Amino acid sequence: MGSVSDWQTVRMADEPAGTEHPDLPSVVGAPTVDLPDGYRYGVTRYADLILREAFPDRFRELVATLDEYRIEVNELLSGGGGRATHTARFDATLERYGWGKRNISISRHIDGKPLHVTKGHEIDMFAQQSEDDPYPGIGVEMEWNNKDPFYDRDLLNFQALHHEGALAVGVIVTRGPALQALIGPTVKSGASAKGTKYGQASTHWNKLIPRVNLGGGGECPLLLVGIEPERVEGIELIQLAFDDGTTVY
Repeated sequence: MGSVSDWQTVRMADEPAGTEHPDLPSVVGAPTVDLPDGYRYGVTRYADLILREAFPDRFRELVATLDEYRIEVNELLSGGGGRATHTARFDATLERYGWGKRNISISRHIDGKPLHVTKGHEIDMFAQQSEDDPYPGIGVEMEWNNKDPFYDRDLLNFQALHHEGALAVGVIVTRGPALQALIGPTVKSGASAKGTKYGQASTHWNKLIPRVNLGGGGECPLLLVGIEPERVEGIELIQLAFDDGTTVY
């Protein structure tokens, strides 16, 4: 089994297919701006530069939120059934800066007559460009432990809103590859549970990247954030079980 020092090796071994052309703007590549440690990052279409240069206040708020974010190991072990406490805490930090949930409706008119009205999926956290000029804004979705088709919903929503000029950059935060490699086979939902809590069919980095590289999100610039073990306080408990080939709950 691995150890804490092997997390970087896990990242390399679990690299999803489709990243052999990182210089193409539509393919997930590494960011070129400074971002907090303890995460795996990916960008398309210069999303990180757009955030830093065109939305400096929003960029600082997002960086501050990522820097503050921590997960307690007992939050990884506690039962599911609702939004995880640490994901709610992430949203609450952004809310302190004025971000909030947002449903955006888009309508088309011809000669003043409504032709079509579309209501997008509610975005977890949305920040306006400014009070006087709210659009395009920045959208953040936290996909911690949902079924992986939730990515398709988020990416389609980002694509549509960007096409209509309502969204400048879409951000998706999820489990990183090293964290998934560690907790995937190790954490169970309970003593009698047959499967593990963080299965391969749920939302994690290696389910997200191939979708984006195949065109998910369209032309919307994306910042992808994978939460890694360094962000979990007390991760050593899970590491010991992983090394022993046992499970915890």
